[in-house]
Amino acid sequence: MQPTGIPVEREQLTGQSLFSDLGPRTLESIARGGWTVEKRRAARILGRGDHLDGLYTVFEGSLKLYMLSCNGDERVLRILQPGDTFGEAIMFNEIPSPVFVDSLAPVRLGYFPRQIIDKALSSNPKFTLSMLRSMSMIMSQLIHDLETCCLQNALQRTVNYLLREADSAPPHVEIQLPAPKAVVASTLNISAETFSRELHRLKDQGLIEINRRTIYLRDREGLLAIARGLNPEAVAV
Repeated sequence: MQPTGIPVEREQLTGQSLFSDLGPRTLESIARGGWTVEKRRAARILGRGDHLDGLYTVFEGSLKLYMLSCNGDERVLRILQPGDTFGEAIMFNEIPSPVFVDSLAPVRLGYFPRQIIDKALSSNPKFTLSMLRSMSMIMSQLIHDLETCCLQNALQRTVNYLLREADSAPPHVEIQLPAPKAVVASTLNISAETFSRELHRLKDQGLIEINRRTIYLRDREGLLAIARGLNPEAVAV
């Protein structure tokens, strides 16, 4: 990828999970070797078959990482938000991209060539551990998503998504959907209509409230019961 000439500031990296354990000198070195990429909404960042000689990190905005079926149906695998990275496996394995990445909103990304990343990995064990942890978390999430799609019905997928988004939050929690409902539904391998129907089903049961893309969890125990395949009334006191 050709440099844009827009520099990356060291402070931009401190909020990125991949770089959070690094000291100022290492952060400065990585920032100097990268550059900022700015794109409008609905811009193609990465196409299937493309090669990458570096990785991206998200500073602002959101993106969808997805695949297309033979008949053109879209399957969203990840919704990328500030703090996320992508392109690591393509870069390290020197393989064509198996996925597409498009922006869902105006985005500001950081791009870091492989030689900069390799240098940081070879000189900083903390960065190596951060990279392994980041890629392991992505793999774990993909395995979880595969299990969800194969073993759970649409209601359970919806509930598990809400609980995952509200992880470690209080019982009455507010969730902001990170993308339009159709995109979120695609990550669950269900249609937008099904996702909307299941949300309103939960609302009718008094388990959640909905205000556009904001969802309020009102009965965490009831949602956990559904996720386990139980009737929420079974845990009612």
